[in-house]
This record gives sequence, structure tokens and C-alpha cells, in this order.
Amino acid sequence: MAECKKYTPIDSLKPLITYVGAGFDDTLEDQLITKSATEKSILKYTPKDASERFTNREALKKWQSKGRSVYWLIGDGDDLAGLIWYGKSEFPLDINLEDTPEYTFAIRIYEGYAGKGLAKPFMAQSLKIFVEDSLENNYPSIWLQTDTDNGAALSAYSKFGYIEVARDEKRVTMILPKQKVQTIINNL
Repeated sequence: MAECKKYTPIDSLKPLITYVGAGFDDTLEDQLITKSATEKSILKYTPKDASERFTNREALKKWQSKGRSVYWLIGDGDDLAGLIWYGKSEFPLDINLEDTPEYTFAIRIYEGYAGKGLAKPFMAQSLKIFVEDSLENNYPSIWLQTDTDNGAALSAYSKFGYIEVARDEKRVTMILPKQKVQTIINNL
């Protein structure tokens, strides 16, 4: 498997982060499988990581085959600190929006790195890389869903610029409009 492409982290990710990676790497994939099965917050809020997506190499390869753009946050000693992915995906709700999102987004910040202010700068840098490298500078609209009881995630997404468009007892749906994507990238 090819090594992942390495990017110098933006200043707000330093000194905790050695590099931001794009693509796939065997060592990082092994860490992803292990962390998905053992970290309490991952097991609570994203149980599909342990039970479906990243159970083993076969499950990971099936997940990779869906064409996602994957970004890694790497700490000292090539330690997996976080993961973000973007994927082309139909917006799951039938609501009237000015611009229907075409891509979905997900983030994981792992133990030892959570609560250290890395989520927002990691989201910004990965978004810039995604738009520049994968979309040739065309600004997408992006959607995500998270649990209603995941206060840390809801706060991070709102501070980043995501707007809540729907909520039920269990899930919140948020969007990041194209104009907001352009503003975030231009301000990096």
C-alpha cells in the first residue's frame, strides 16, 4: 500500500501534531482498527467504527472502496491523533435548502488528543486539502449527523460554521454551506 501524503500542520495544530496525512498507510490503518475497538468515546458515539467500518482489514478495505477522501492527524512517534473523511453522499433529509449538500463529513479525535483544541484547526486544514486536491477548488456544501447528547461535537461543529437544519430525539443534522467553506479556506 502506498504511503499517505504528508502536509505540514497549520500553526494551531503545533506542537502536538507532527503532520496531517492524506490517503492510506498500513501502520495508521492498524492504529485505526485498534483505537476503534478500545476507545470509550468512539465506542459510545460511533459504535459502527468498531462493529462495521474498522473491525479488521477486510472491513476497512470495504469502507475504503466507497471513495472517501481520508485525512489523518498524526502526533509524535506516528501516533494516530485523529481522522477525518469526506465522501460523496446523498443528503438524507427531504427539506428545502438553498444548496443541497453533496458531501458528508466525519471526524474522530482520539484519547490523549481530545479536548486540546485540535478539532477546529484539523477540520479547517483537511477541508482546504480536500477542496484543493480532490475538488479542484470547487467549493462543496457538506452535511453531517451526530448524536443529540454529544455536546462536544455539537459545539465544535457550530463553532466551525455548521448550521443545524434538523433534530430528532437521537440525531442532529447539520450543514456547512458553500459560502462558509469558501470563507474558511480563504482565511487559512
